[in-house]
Amino acid sequence: MNQRISRSVRLGALACTLGLSFVATHASAQSAEVVSAGVKACALSGGVTVTVLGLNTTLPLPCTGQAQVVAPGSKENSALGLDVGLLGLVSVVKLDVARQRADYTNASGATALDGRSSVGGLSLVQNLVALEGATGALSCDSLTGSTVLQCQASADVANVRIAGGDVITVPSPLPKNFAVPVGGSLRLVVLGIPVEVPVGGALTLNRVDTAGVGSANVSVVHKPVQLTLGGSVSVGGLGLIGVQVEAAATPATINVRGRSPFTAIQVD
Repeated sequence: MNQRISRSVRLGALACTLGLSFVATHASAQSAEVVSAGVKACALSGGVTVTVLGLNTTLPLPCTGQAQVVAPGSKENSALGLDVGLLGLVSVVKLDVARQRADYTNASGATALDGRSSVGGLSLVQNLVALEGATGALSCDSLTGSTVLQCQASADVANVRIAGGDVITVPSPLPKNFAVPVGGSLRLVVLGIPVEVPVGGALTLNRVDTAGVGSANVSVVHKPVQLTLGGSVSVGGLGLIGVQVEAAATPATINVRGRSPFTAIQVD
């Protein structure tokens, strides 16, 4: 089933659930509740901060391989590979080939927004967290006559390992906001001196965040893989050495501006 047909089926089923009328058509009409909308899918996003000699240096991790649409249509993009380091902290992020797609579809009385992304392999902060693959999909629908934005979020991950340990068993399908503790140490080279920094945090899978309910501007952010990590150590002659990491793999964001406030965002 191609994406256009599957979105029509999805919207039709949603309309029946809500008791609304929906006609699957290729007309340019859209949900009367939507003024404007946008979808962005990325291979990677986030940021890394390293503290050395009392100074913080931050490396932003901008949306890599961005696929974005702000009007009806589709956009695809890819990232062939990435290896990022900062201030003696090598291999902050390494990823294999990633593919992203964003879709914005209008039909009679309905608007469908879809962000999808996948990565063949992923290593975060010196392989402290490693996955052999990750995919994510976020879909949100608006129907005329409903002030509830209906969304679906899903994620699949393959062979998750923490600090080189055994493969972690994760539920299938993944529930939203499934967290795995992460601990270990990172190796930095500061002024030629190797330093081990103990760090701790969490790997969150299938994370979903929403904002703007009760207003006319709402957003949904889906992060199939998110690592939040931090730690520091005091070293004689160097002072406090610290690392903070927040990295999301295959994230997608959907924004919608409505004619009136949205009363809810339902994410299944």
